[in-house]
Amino acid sequence: MQSAAITTEALGRLAELRTDGHPVLSLYLDLDPSAAPHLSDRRTELDSLLAKALADARAGGDEETAGEVEWVRKCFSDGELAVDSARGLAIFSSAAAGISEVLALPSAVEPSVHLGRRPFIKPLVGLLSPTRWCVLLLSSRMSRIFYGSRESLVETLDMRGDIHRRHSQGGWSQARYQRGIEKEIEDHLRRTREFLHERYRSDPFDHLILGGPPELRARVEHDLQPDLRERLAGHFEIDVERAGADEVHRRALPVIEAQKARREQDALSRLLEGMAPDGHASVGLDETLRLLNERRVATLLVAEGFKTPGWRCPRCGRLAAVEGSCPMDGAELRAHDDITESAIELALAESVEVLVLHTYTAELERHGSIGALLRY
Repeated sequence: MQSAAITTEALGRLAELRTDGHPVLSLYLDLDPSAAPHLSDRRTELDSLLAKALADARAGGDEETAGEVEWVRKCFSDGELAVDSARGLAIFSSAAAGISEVLALPSAVEPSVHLGRRPFIKPLVGLLSPTRWCVLLLSSRMSRIFYGSRESLVETLDMRGDIHRRHSQGGWSQARYQRGIEKEIEDHLRRTREFLHERYRSDPFDHLILGGPPELRARVEHDLQPDLRERLAGHFEIDVERAGADEVHRRALPVIEAQKARREQDALSRLLEGMAPDGHASVGLDETLRLLNERRVATLLVAEGFKTPGWRCPRCGRLAAVEGSCPMDGAELRAHDDITESAIELALAESVEVLVLHTYTAELERHGSIGALLRY
């Protein structure tokens, strides 16, 4: 198995997979160095989870699932547990259904194993970070640009300015020389702003962070192009010339987390405002599932950790909060231990934005822990 990065497209593909009723093994491994510092620790964790899955399958008389567990145990090599920079792995396997996927995760996950007729993808939604970030570091001598997400930042440009070193002459000569330095710094800032804008137009990002001395940062911020200024999320001080990517990410992370919290707050505010008569929002399990079935949802909001039973039509996939018959085809609905998993699957398959609330969980819990912003 070859590992891939977690993306919106990857989750959508997993949500739409056809299994034809065959069992799917979903396995989550924690690769955090503090929890599993050695490859042998990861192998031990994998073997322990597989042993549990095998015991559960045999206890239930499910020999097909037992065979699936044995197949994963044999084919998953130690080398596939040594994924660079991954903090976790999500493994989805079904030999009979032709499913063999491994996703490298940017954050640690709770080790677990799940046996079902579809991939268990709910833990992945909270890890997905679709927002794209740009960090511009700026000193009088150089500019550095980083692109990435909440999980990591990668340097894409190191642009040095042609700034002379100040010499020791005094008098009028030094004054003229100092004016020359100031002009070269201003030219350097202008070229940086122009380059950043060109880069944004060819390779867009969602938010911008500025790093460096406050006096230079203020000058850049004042003259930013309007479309860049509206993406400015914050700033921090840093040694521009010496800082490594890990330090840049560490300094940027509080700004990123604050922006994420603002995004949650904005979505929750729009949800509560939309609950008014003729509004474009809903809360509560029953109404939200109905609107998902009708393909009217633009954004699905779920409180972190929310899990509740529900019902699903085995023919058309329609979701419901209560037992009964499907209003579309008359089939008897089947019980599911966690209908939010099915709701997230349906949302991803329909390209609906899924937002798991971490900061404002309690506020959404007061309204049923689930809600939707509507398309119309």
